[in-house]
Amino acid sequence: MNEEKNNVTPPVLDDIDYVAPAPRKGGPTGVSAPVLDDMDAYVPPPSHKKGAPTGVSAPVLDDDIEPYEDKKPQVTIMTDEEIIEKFSPEQRETYDNLPEANRQKVLELMRKQLGVEAPPVEVTAPVLDEDTYTPPPKKENHEPPQSDEPIKAAVLDDEPETVAYKPKYVDEDLERAKREAAKKAIAGQLVSDQKDSKESLRMMLELKEERRREMAAKGFKICILLGVVGIIAAIAFYLLYSGSLGLTYKDGIDGIANVLKNASLYLALGMAISGLSLMTGIGFFKTLANLIYLVSSIAQIFPGIVMIPQHEGSMGLVVVLYAVSLICTLGVFISMSALEPVALYFKKELRN
Repeated sequence: MNEEKNNVTPPVLDDIDYVAPAPRKGGPTGVSAPVLDDMDAYVPPPSHKKGAPTGVSAPVLDDDIEPYEDKKPQVTIMTDEEIIEKFSPEQRETYDNLPEANRQKVLELMRKQLGVEAPPVEVTAPVLDEDTYTPPPKKENHEPPQSDEPIKAAVLDDEPETVAYKPKYVDEDLERAKREAAKKAIAGQLVSDQKDSKESLRMMLELKEERRREMAAKGFKICILLGVVGIIAAIAFYLLYSGSLGLTYKDGIDGIANVLKNASLYLALGMAISGLSLMTGIGFFKTLANLIYLVSSIAQIFPGIVMIPQHEGSMGLVVVLYAVSLICTLGVFISMSALEPVALYFKKELRN
């Protein structure tokens, strides 16, 4: 045994080359160990890690080229004058009739509905006049020199109990009433904005309805006046076209002029009756009056204007009757169609 150990010689290793050992039996084939640098440690890519997400890339951030800005939604600012300009003529008139205390509530309600804000209140610092400002004189220190001894707190006795001042002849009932009134005043002020807005809107609607009723009452007076004017127009129409008051026709008339002469009495009666029926406030009578006065106006323009030179008697009287009849007829017809108080008077809900 000792001889065999003495015959074993150790292998000679090359200082540079290294002979890798032969692969073991049953070991993996085709696998090579990664070559690592001397300084850096090998880190497998994220895609090779077990359970790593695929198809995800890190966001690329700019190098402060466009700094991030927190974009806040822009707020629209409207002044009170700009909101008032958006009112319709009826809303503006109703707004002007409101008390001063309710106008600001209406503006706040409109500002909430439009989604806008009021302009900020600018506060400016007072400007002092440098020429008139004189600094106060400095106070001289006349305090006596303090000693080096430490200051000791004064020892006080127990504080006396303060007696609450109670005036003489106090009326307990009066004081209790004052406290109750103060509580009610504070409770009245604690009203929500929504309730104030609804109250302002209700007040506006009530004012508008009251104004419509006042205009309907005014329309009744106008209808009385239209009935009187209609009677005057009917009388002038009949006297002119029927040939009364000595205003007969010179050579006689025929055709459509003769039809107007024969129908003058019926048209005059229709004008007078329909004009007076306007005071009833019934829509049917208004429609009938519109039709009669429209036909009478057209008939006075043609053939009425052609029939004027054919009259005998005073031409001045003919012209006066023609002017009165035509002006009154057109006035009644236009007033019934164009005046708002007359239209409101013919609505039943405004006459109750």
